[in-house]
Amino acid sequence: MLGKALAQQIADDITDVIGRNVLITDDHGIVLGSGDGSRVGQFHEASVEVIRSRRTIAHSSDDVRHLVGTLPGVTIPLVTDDRVVGTVGLSGPPAEVEQFGLLVKRQTEILMQEAARIGLRTTRERATTELLAEICEWHHSRVPPARLLHRGRTLGHDLTLPRRILLIQGEDQDAGQREIGSEHLSRLVARVFDSDRDLIAPLSRTVVALATPDDPALPPLDGRCGELVALAAETGLPLRIAIGSPASGITALNISARDAYDAMQVGPSAQPGVRIHRIDEVRLHQALAVVPIDSRTRLTEGLLGPLLADRDWDGLRDTLIAWGDCAFNVTRAAERLHVHRNTLIYRLEKVGRTLDRSLTEPGLAIALYVTCVLDRLAHTPR
Repeated sequence: MLGKALAQQIADDITDVIGRNVLITDDHGIVLGSGDGSRVGQFHEASVEVIRSRRTIAHSSDDVRHLVGTLPGVTIPLVTDDRVVGTVGLSGPPAEVEQFGLLVKRQTEILMQEAARIGLRTTRERATTELLAEICEWHHSRVPPARLLHRGRTLGHDLTLPRRILLIQGEDQDAGQREIGSEHLSRLVARVFDSDRDLIAPLSRTVVALATPDDPALPPLDGRCGELVALAAETGLPLRIAIGSPASGITALNISARDAYDAMQVGPSAQPGVRIHRIDEVRLHQALAVVPIDSRTRLTEGLLGPLLADRDWDGLRDTLIAWGDCAFNVTRAAERLHVHRNTLIYRLEKVGRTLDRSLTEPGLAIALYVTCVLDRLAHTPR
């Protein structure tokens, strides 16, 4: 069935082009759109026979005397998928307007088909968006996985193929003067992740979820994420991206989404200055983030003690974390911190003196590393 908005738009456009009033009816002869707005909603009796016979009929002044809501002119059936869905009528002397009949019929049907195609695409995109959002929240629902798999297949997506869930967050640093908007963020994501296999769904005003194939044949994921961050920066929008675990199937995809959420939460603490956080690189921080605050406090105060009161504590903590991240290799840790090797050794010796313990003591280095990570997690805004 023709929609009123589309019918009115087509009627206005064609009326403007040919200079003759055009009206469009539904399959019951009710006017949906007309160059003469006063005729919308009226019954156009001439359309009834045109719809029944599926042929064009011209009506003279004498013909329309006994036809309700009809003016002299020509009435043409509109056919879509071999079904008459309405009519298009041109007002004026039949001999003059009939020459426009075929042109108007064809143009109207093309516009109808294009609108239907766009509508179908929009409906499919909306359904895909809802599907991905539901996958991300599936652990809170009781929807059987088979049902979501079936919905995916209906939309042309095989959710059993390997994918990763990414969360893309826009950091609105000027919230008082502008709003990011999930549509704007989704469009940015779609410019880089434009495969038919990519699923995109806004989860909030500033967060968009993406399910992208975990396929070695595609360009490296980190590279595409970097491209997206750079593209958004050009528009003045800083982005942070979290990459979940590889997954196939509804349960694993949901876990990947939750992993991406955790990576977004602990990433700024685990990887200061980094915009792209892989869950594989922050697993320790993910595990420690669930330690109760009271337990964290007792552990950090009990092990670190006097170090917490040192005025250089932040630097010492970063040193111990870098040392642990580099498998307790002094040379590599110094390179990561961009300091001389002797500087790093001095800092480690200071830690030992302050604690009055040797860092070669079994298990102490690992305990210090884990506790420093806990302390930084506690002091990094999320």
